[in-house]
Amino acid sequence: MADAQVGDAALKVQVLLATYNGERFLREQVDSILGQDYPALKILARDDGSRDGTAAILAEYAANFPNRFAVLASRQPSGTAKGNFLRLMQSAHAEYICFADQDDVWLPDKVSRSMAAMKDLERQRGSGIPLLVFSDLRVVDEQLRTIAPSMWRQMKIDAGSGQRLERLIGRSVATGCTMLVNRRMIEFARKMPDEAPMHDRWIALLAAAMGASAIVAAPTVLYRQHGGNVIGAAAADDSVTGVAARAANPRGRRAERVLSETLAEAMLRLHRNDMPSRSEEVLRAYLQSGRSPSAGERLWLTLRYGFSRGSLLKNALTVMDLARGRSED
Repeated sequence: MADAQVGDAALKVQVLLATYNGERFLREQVDSILGQDYPALKILARDDGSRDGTAAILAEYAANFPNRFAVLASRQPSGTAKGNFLRLMQSAHAEYICFADQDDVWLPDKVSRSMAAMKDLERQRGSGIPLLVFSDLRVVDEQLRTIAPSMWRQMKIDAGSGQRLERLIGRSVATGCTMLVNRRMIEFARKMPDEAPMHDRWIALLAAAMGASAIVAAPTVLYRQHGGNVIGAAAADDSVTGVAARAANPRGRRAERVLSETLAEAMLRLHRNDMPSRSEEVLRAYLQSGRSPSAGERLWLTLRYGFSRGSLLKNALTVMDLARGRSED
């Protein structure tokens, strides 16, 4: 593959690639990004202290594709995927940013389809607010054989709910490896609080609370499932089965509720003066819907604002938890 010239003046999209012990699938992913039909992009990679051949692979691509691939020097590992991506965001300078995991494969038109959706969003809402585009994923096994043609259908995810703060605050629907964000979003996202578990959930909240988002309804990424879906030195099991298992048990529900309330508090603390009054109202109502001493008020606020966790079963279980006023499990 020849190295096309992508100077800083022409650079529109930077792909932030976070790696950690990823030599097994890394070449396949990098090749899929360099092979995009949208040429004005450059990969900025950062390794978080790999003990395998990952760093050598990154150095090889940087040498072979000096105009399209750069490696961010890292003196000390961040220790987490979130920290790795945050350091990449702090060094990113393009107009638009994508996030890449080390073990997936991008479909050839991922960036071009996302950019088309971004341009439509900018025409509708302007470019001065934080903007997000995200898409569906095709779930595949280690050999890229399809497990599920649509992760959204498999997980019963209503992606449109990610555009409304009331529907998004209690769960995450946008996957980081599908995201495209604008410059304004990166400026806000760099202030990511310690409470945020990962960059993608925080970015989706920023878009819902202070900006806007758009959806590419088709899969743009082959979302590889394997024995160790890990991006950073210490990451939770965010595989399809891992997420489903956590959501199914009472302790998982309580942990998710506590997390979402913590994120609402962090959003108010950091950005209360940046967001519309309606977003502040929604976040405060969500906190009250989980913390009011009155079961009636907890349920009334939940129904009034339409706070949701997705499926009918999850919503029913949430209502049950709120009615009981569970503070611990």
